[in-house]
Amino acid sequence: MKNTKYIIATLFGIFLLSFSACDIVEGPYLIDDNTIPIDSSTTFVKKVLIEDFTGHRCPNCPAAAVELVALQEFYGDNIIGIAVHPNSVFSKPNPITTTSYTYDFRTQFGDDIDNIFDITTIGLPRGMVNRIGFDTEHQLGKDEWAAVVQSELEKEPIFGITLSSDVSEGNGTIEVDIEALTNLNENYNVVVCLTESGIIQWQKDNTAGDIENYEHNHVLRSILNSATGESIGNSFIVGDLWEKNYTINISNLEDYNSDFSLNNLSMGNGNCKGWVENKMEVVVYIYNTSNYEIVQVEEIHLTNH
Repeated sequence: MKNTKYIIATLFGIFLLSFSACDIVEGPYLIDDNTIPIDSSTTFVKKVLIEDFTGHRCPNCPAAAVELVALQEFYGDNIIGIAVHPNSVFSKPNPITTTSYTYDFRTQFGDDIDNIFDITTIGLPRGMVNRIGFDTEHQLGKDEWAAVVQSELEKEPIFGITLSSDVSEGNGTIEVDIEALTNLNENYNVVVCLTESGIIQWQKDNTAGDIENYEHNHVLRSILNSATGESIGNSFIVGDLWEKNYTINISNLEDYNSDFSLNNLSMGNGNCKGWVENKMEVVVYIYNTSNYEIVQVEEIHLTNH
């Protein structure tokens, strides 16, 4: 794969920038004339996961969401996003008797992930790109994502993931097939997530203030195995397959989140239902258990559109 030159231009010159919680740095992309689009014609291509840690009370978090969209528009389907709402001051909801910020986006799984990667202590917005740099350099500001994305996309895939979903009216199965593309002798786990886009709820924004009809996308709803996933093995030769079906019931998963909100989270109010099946995605990623590095990720819609 040819190198892609990706330049981040600032409005006030070229400086080394230090990022603090909820800082915004303007950084539109300028694409070099020699840029070569990613070739997606082969059976499996390298894809990258960006985990955007966010909150509806974080006024600088919408800028990180814009950054994720920019990267997806440039690299296409090679970039997959998950918006994680961890248990932080930026994510707490109001009581359901009030009129704004009453929705609880938090989940047990977002909490579990944050406990491993310690994002909220740094401040939001922050993100991880394939969890590269764990455990000292993985907590990235949005303007650091692009360089890591480019570096990750230059790597060859070592696994291929094929997904299928047979879900309707809240019930069905998801099939995950994983193929080894090279010989490997390390431990890998797979994590199977459900996300949802097009959720219209309140959001604070540095420029626009309190936005009543903000569109929240790629929101982590549930994980079908666990935050640390399950093993797919530790010894692979080219062509080895790992296959598994997951049975889901959307109502049961909603109830689980509601119970977690009410009984385990500060200021939890149980208001986290209303999932829209045809706006949901299945996101599956594989990571190396020795360093948490995500080596492949894939996404499909939960239902056929």
